[in-house]
Amino acid sequence: MRLYTSYHLIYVILFLVCLAAAIIVLKFALKTDKARDIYIRCLGGLLAVSLIINRISLTVWNDNGIGIREMIPNTYCGMSSLLLGIFVMAGKPNLKIFHFLFYLELIGGTACVFYPTFLNQHPSFFFFPTITGMNHHACGSILCIVMVVGKWFEPSFKNWYAFPLGIAAYTLFGLFLLDVMNIPETMIIDQPAVPGTPLRWWFILIFGSMVEVAFTFAYDKIKAKRAAKKITCAKTEESGTSKPQESKSE
Repeated sequence: MRLYTSYHLIYVILFLVCLAAAIIVLKFALKTDKARDIYIRCLGGLLAVSLIINRISLTVWNDNGIGIREMIPNTYCGMSSLLLGIFVMAGKPNLKIFHFLFYLELIGGTACVFYPTFLNQHPSFFFFPTITGMNHHACGSILCIVMVVGKWFEPSFKNWYAFPLGIAAYTLFGLFLLDVMNIPETMIIDQPAVPGTPLRWWFILIFGSMVEVAFTFAYDKIKAKRAAKKITCAKTEESGTSKPQESKSE
């Protein structure tokens, strides 16, 4: 599948339209916290279902000799889509695991929408494993953004350790799939995510953790400065409105 053909461009446009629609519905159509909570949980369920459909399609259409074992997610994005969908659907806002899954899902999902060359490929854009793979990546990216807008997740420096711990857990699970279950191409251990790049597990662990720590540290600092500025503005307004009242009573 070639990049930015007419089909791919239409898909990118539809992704952006769906993203905008999801945010508009959350911000303007849902008036109560309960309605927004149900809405986000439904998006989580949709993500989990889209991942399961993709794994079924890979099991049916792939011919790599592992049969039903193809149902087990063996990639960062696949496992993250499944776990994020389940934990959003059945869990609570701002769980510790979100401080790991969010970054993988958002970056991997968005990258796949715009640069899907590492998916199961076929000359046809509508090859079922390819289109279902793009769909679960797109759903994951949309859910991550909606989670932030809907206050279901907020980056935090104090939870920085969740990312390297998550990558370590994925790597251990990948070794189990690779050595025990004989499933190849697992968790970018035996080959990089994109051929010819250093995108293996150790690179994601080291470089990804550094970026995540820097991002969350900067986020917390900016958030604290904005909060302090709001307090200062509120005090200024309060003092400004109190002076005329004092002069009037005199």
